[in-house]
Amino acid sequence: MNYFNQAVIICICIFFLIPKIEAQNIVEKKPFEINQIEQKIDRLLKNYNFKKPGLAIGVVYKDNLVIQKQYGLANVEHQIPITKKTSFHVASVSKQFTAFALFQLEDEGKLSLEDDIRKYLPEMNEFDFKITIKHLLNHTSGIKDQWNLLRLGGWRLNDFITNSQVLEILFNQKSLNFKPNEDFMYSNSGYTLLAEIVSRVSGKSFSDYTKKHIFNPLKMYNTQFIDTEGQIIKNKSYSYYKEGSYFIEDVFNNISIGATNLSTTIEDLSKWAINFNEKNIGNGEVFQKMNRLEKLNNGSFYGYANGQFINEYRGLKRIEHSGQDASYIAYLGRFPNQGISIIFTSNSSEINGSQLVRQITDICLNEYFPKKQANNNISNKSLISKKPIKKSLEELKSFEGYYWNEKDDYSRQIKLQNNTLQYIRNKTDKTALIPVDDNEFEMKIDEYVSVLFNPEQVIVTLDDGEKIFLDKYIPANYSSNSLKEFEGNYYSTELNSYYTFFIQNDTLIANHQRLGDFKMKAIKNDYFIGNKGSFQKVKFVRNDLDEILGFKVSSSRAKNVSFNKIIE
Repeated sequence: MNYFNQAVIICICIFFLIPKIEAQNIVEKKPFEINQIEQKIDRLLKNYNFKKPGLAIGVVYKDNLVIQKQYGLANVEHQIPITKKTSFHVASVSKQFTAFALFQLEDEGKLSLEDDIRKYLPEMNEFDFKITIKHLLNHTSGIKDQWNLLRLGGWRLNDFITNSQVLEILFNQKSLNFKPNEDFMYSNSGYTLLAEIVSRVSGKSFSDYTKKHIFNPLKMYNTQFIDTEGQIIKNKSYSYYKEGSYFIEDVFNNISIGATNLSTTIEDLSKWAINFNEKNIGNGEVFQKMNRLEKLNNGSFYGYANGQFINEYRGLKRIEHSGQDASYIAYLGRFPNQGISIIFTSNSSEINGSQLVRQITDICLNEYFPKKQANNNISNKSLISKKPIKKSLEELKSFEGYYWNEKDDYSRQIKLQNNTLQYIRNKTDKTALIPVDDNEFEMKIDEYVSVLFNPEQVIVTLDDGEKIFLDKYIPANYSSNSLKEFEGNYYSTELNSYYTFFIQNDTLIANHQRLGDFKMKAIKNDYFIGNKGSFQKVKFVRNDLDEILGFKVSSSRAKNVSFNKIIE
């Protein structure tokens, strides 16, 4: 062979190798001793090899599933062990597959992520603001979370729940948590709506679409979205919680899909993780869009990108998502620059999944973490950044009071205890406030936190500059007689659900036909806290004559759901 032909062959080889090298993100040349890492994982998990619910893990390195481990039982009743073929419910890890389906359809020109969702879901309420597919993908739509709404409506999460039931509630919502793209609030509702959009655009059920266009092409033959009551799942794992000395099956009857309900195996999830490099389905543009962080209207990032959280772990870029339903726990984390992925599934509430994932990640990536440089000049002798000043007990007492955070609905008490002003979160969680100026204090903790007192407000400034505003208020002091005006029946058209309030032992009690009775704790005038599921923060609404018209109830991901008082 002459030199010319050799040169041509070399050029051809380089031409075909370059895309492959780029696709692998140029894995760092660091040692990845598979045998040593496997031994360390075995030592970590040696106590999990037992005859009770357990877990399965997988480690991908350079596009190969190099470590796969199983511990415990998939079925406690019949003593069936977890094996390489065991299928787990992976909860919100499902979301990245839903997102990918949308990007596939956009790549085919069948929709745009900038489309108004009412183009495909005309049943949705026409809000004052346009909600796009991109808003749903990134939890910035403001649409209230479906599980919060269901629980407010009296559903239990082990009830049989279908897609059509969830969609009916979502289509019935008349208000948003916030203006689209003004904030980030995780909402499963968005992904249920996205699955419905995929179905309507493709003309196939969401389960059939993903099977044909995602799972089968990747040879993920043990993966499926579960959308049928009683659907058979081969090698299924059941989830369990412990009560006393017994394990109880934690029943999961939900067949709502898109946000959750993917059943899969460690091996199949590894094929999905590998596809982000190999691109057996999808192309560079699709993955570039899918892995791109979006911004809020104010220009700030919020760390989420289309079914994935993108962040750093100990100095390394990480793309991840976890999930939990019933007692199932799942996790998929990718470190693209190192070519390493961590996969974790479990069927036991006894197992601390987040801790194990962190420990396994540390074992697998120990050689890649940037080495910290010691700084001998740092001293931890003083945690106060300004010079403390002295104040008399009378001066300190003048700052006492109750303060309310309107944004996130919580109370703080400032009180003088043992000659020290305390910032009190609850009976066991309090922090000393050290005076550093006339109206300014600093918290005695491991980071700088300033507490500035204005006449009717406290401004807490965190180490990163974030400010928290708390308004001074007078705690409620209701008697049985004064509580009577809250008694009555209340109905929500959005949830098609009733609550009844009555007085018992000088306490306001809420009752729901399915949830039973639960106490309401008075915080301030017209404001109560419930202790039942999503029924947490209740603010009663009055008219100009000071008569109660109804109330708005808020939970962590569903704000101001309206109930109207029924006039009999």
